[in-house]
Formats: sequence, C-alpha cells, structure tokens
Amino acid sequence: MHILRQVPWARHSRCRIGTRPIWVLLAFSTFYALALLCFQSISHRDPSSVFFDASRAYNPLYSAHRAEQAERYITSINQSGRHVVNNNEPPLLCLGIATVARRGTQYVRNTVGSFFAGLSEEERDSIFFDLFVAHSDPAKHRIFAEHWLDVLPDRILQYPKDTAEFDQVRAWEEGGWYRNKSIYDYRYLLRDCYDTGAPYVAMVEDDTLAVQGWFGRLLDALATVKVKMNGYPSDQRWLYLRLFYTDELLGWNSEQWTTYLFWSFVVWISLLTMMLATRRRFPTQLEFLTNEMIAAIAFVCIPAMVLLFFLAGKQTMMPLPSGVLEMNKYGCCSQGFVFPRDMVPDVLDKLRIETKGLVDMQIEKIADVGGYVRWAVVPPILQHTGGTSSKGHGFDDNARRTWSFRFEQYPYD
Repeated sequence: MHILRQVPWARHSRCRIGTRPIWVLLAFSTFYALALLCFQSISHRDPSSVFFDASRAYNPLYSAHRAEQAERYITSINQSGRHVVNNNEPPLLCLGIATVARRGTQYVRNTVGSFFAGLSEEERDSIFFDLFVAHSDPAKHRIFAEHWLDVLPDRILQYPKDTAEFDQVRAWEEGGWYRNKSIYDYRYLLRDCYDTGAPYVAMVEDDTLAVQGWFGRLLDALATVKVKMNGYPSDQRWLYLRLFYTDELLGWNSEQWTTYLFWSFVVWISLLTMMLATRRRFPTQLEFLTNEMIAAIAFVCIPAMVLLFFLAGKQTMMPLPSGVLEMNKYGCCSQGFVFPRDMVPDVLDKLRIETKGLVDMQIEKIADVGGYVRWAVVPPILQHTGGTSSKGHGFDDNARRTWSFRFEQYPYD
C-alpha cells in the first residue's frame, strides 16, 4: 500500500520537473530574439557580421564633417600663406602625395586640405609637402590651375622631360598601363622624399582624408613604435607604420577555423563542467538543476550563444584595441604608409615595375621576405574616400568598398 501511494506522487513530480527545461528554453528564446535585434543595431558597420548593412555602413559620418573642414580651408587660403622651407635642416616628415586626374570628382583638394587645416606653425615647419602631379602633361590635371597649388606644396614634382623615362611614361599613359606607371610613380616620389633628408617619409594616396590632429597622433604613434621595438631583438627592423586599414580583412578568417572550433569546445566543456561541479557541491540548493535542465543548457543554449558570438562579427565582439598594434597580416591597402628613413632604400631597390602585383602587394612581400615588423595605428588616421579608381573603370567597385568603418567613429561637433 505504501508503494502504491507513492507512485502517483512520483509520476506527478517527474512531470512537473520535466516542464522546467521547456520554460528555460522559452525564456532563452525570448532573450535570443532580443539579442538578435540588438546586434542588428550595433553590428551593422561590421563587415564580418551577418548583421552588416551596407546601406548604412558606408554612410560618411566623420569623413563628411572632415571633408567640409578641408574644403573650407582650401577655399580660404591665399598667397600670403605660402610656407617658407627651412633649408638649414631636414624636415621631420616628408609628406608625399602623387595625384592623377580622375573621371568626375577630384579628391585631392580635400585630401590636401585635411592634412593642413588646423596645423600649428611649428607643425607645418616640421613637414615638407611633396606633391607629384603624375602626368606627362600636368595641365591635363584639373587642379593644375587652382590657386592653392601655388601656396601649399613645398615642391610640385613633375616628370623629367627629354629623357627615356619620360617617353616610357607617355607610352604607359597612352596604353593604359596603370600598374607599371603607378609603381614607377611611387618609386619616383618616394626617392624624391628620401632626398629631403627627412627621418620619416609618409606616402599617401590622393583620395584620402586625415583625421583632425593627425600630426600629433602620428608623432605619438612613432614614439610608441620606438618603445615597442625595444622589446624585439636588436637586429629586428620595422618597415612601415600603417595609417589606413580596411576592416573587411579583419574578420573570421577561414584558415583559423580549427582555432575557433577549439576555443568553442573549451567554452562548452568548461561551462558544462562548471554546472555539474556546482550541482554536486550544492545538491540541495540546486535541486532544480536536473539532468534535463543541464542537457537543455548544454546542447541548446550554449551552442546558440557561441553561434551568436560568431554571427555578431569579430570587430563587434573582439575589436582591435586603440593604439599602435603589430599588423603583419590582413593589412590593406596602400592609402597611407610612413617609412623610417633607413628602410626607404630597401623599398626602392625591391619595388619592381616588371613584377606582378600592385604597390601594396609588393610592399607586403618585401616585409614577408625580410621578416620586417609592420605597425598600424588604431583607429586609422586616414579614411579612403575615392569612389572612382585611378586604375581605371574595372576597379571602381573595389575602390568604393575600400573603407574604414572605425574611422567614422571619431567624435565631432
């Protein structure tokens, strides 16, 4: 009789306890739905996220503000503001910008304006601005008749005429050999900047924008690089400081899937072990943590949260910390490099016109072969704004996607 009286109670108890995992899963589903909505808002600028929204992500926020400042500065300058070069000592930085005429918008006005708007007199005196109008006939560039060209550059670099190299440049222009010409232009400007004697050479493309206060940020970054290099062997050298990178290559990389799988399993087994150990240590207090409940959490909730971690995107969940970081992989592109003077001869020697690959690809190969460290400023100091490529029609889509989403997070009034 005693056994018969207990059976209905036991059945009722098992039924009541068995509903708890269902309620847990329902509550978790509600939380998960809210989390998905949340990540739709905060991850729309992360290209590694499934919630990435190109219609919103590419909206220029800070860069639009900076472009307005640059344009106002370019419009306001006059002949009296021309910089006088100090020939008694080399500049701290040679800023080299090569520009070519593009279809439609000419971005170089805003590029130059963003670099010089707001500079103090002392900062301006530390910079030698080398502007290369990269046309065999410079008058073909729309900016060649603009008034600021007579004021801001310390030198307007042009091709040397009546030489075999000049004839080769004209042949490249007529034949549309943009790759050969772009590599030649890069070397020509880099060598000219090197000849100023500056300890640092900044090579910047003509469709970029610099953050306000860029020069101070750059000096701080170079000082940080110097300190960080003390932690390397004395014979270790660094090739460049990257001023721009695109977030597209900084997501979940397929070649690291085994690493992601390993750490996902570590998280899963750690949480499962923690639940089992805690229940064993406090059996009375955690009576509700039944085997069914643990199974629901272990095989539904934890895997779902791990999946959400990856769906949210790497730059959302694991953003690069601000500062100067080593970036020997996945750095793109060549919008802005600062080379230490002692590395320029090596770059000049190994940049080859006849070698396959654009400038940035060759520079990365130089670093890989030489074992050089590469640094990057986070968030980037530059933004790429060009919507039409200097390389021709076939590269416009790629130009529009070359974008730093982190740059747009700079504060502005």
